[in-house]
Amino acid sequence: MSYGKIDGIARVPLNEQVYRALINAITDGTIAPGTELREQHLAKQMNVSATPVREAIRRLASDGFVETIPYHGAVVRTLDQQEIREAYACREALEHLAVAEAIDHLTDEDIQHLYRLVDEYRTSDNPVEIYDKSQKFDDYIYDLSGNRTLHNLLEALKGIISRDKKYSSSNVERRKEICAEHTAIIEALEARNVKQAKEAVSVHIHNGRKFIENR
Repeated sequence: MSYGKIDGIARVPLNEQVYRALINAITDGTIAPGTELREQHLAKQMNVSATPVREAIRRLASDGFVETIPYHGAVVRTLDQQEIREAYACREALEHLAVAEAIDHLTDEDIQHLYRLVDEYRTSDNPVEIYDKSQKFDDYIYDLSGNRTLHNLLEALKGIISRDKKYSSSNVERRKEICAEHTAIIEALEARNVKQAKEAVSVHIHNGRKFIENR
């Protein structure tokens, strides 16, 4: 059984490299939705033991990429359109509140830090690292809001949203759009313009949803 071309393992923690290789293979379509992930086959193809593969599959399940189906085992999930629409509608409402409340607290140093996060995102080249940079941008704004309940509600959505962000991180054109969208959000925050900030958030979230739905 073959899963196509999967990235090799570099000199970093083995379980992390197996996870990254599988994430890349799933998000770029090498491993298609509905594919069963068999530990022994993957371990043999990637030239590792079954243990890091097992750990990676558990992490993929936690991230929402994999589900366990009776008599089939771990299977790559098909994206659920209704789940995506619902999650993104909730995210939009919550992030509107986040930017509105963040404006009351942010400083010029915060604005410069957000610009640096965009630059780091732009220069990253590994999809998992790119996702991490994108999540740091969002988390920083959530923290600036000072609203712990809001932050907890957004955390509840993270399972779906983080999965979708990793799909976006594997696409060069979408990454360029995200840089521009994040920059527009910062510019609105810098101007202390709540209406403009909410509009920039809506553009970013609508574009992200359309990208995932079109997959």
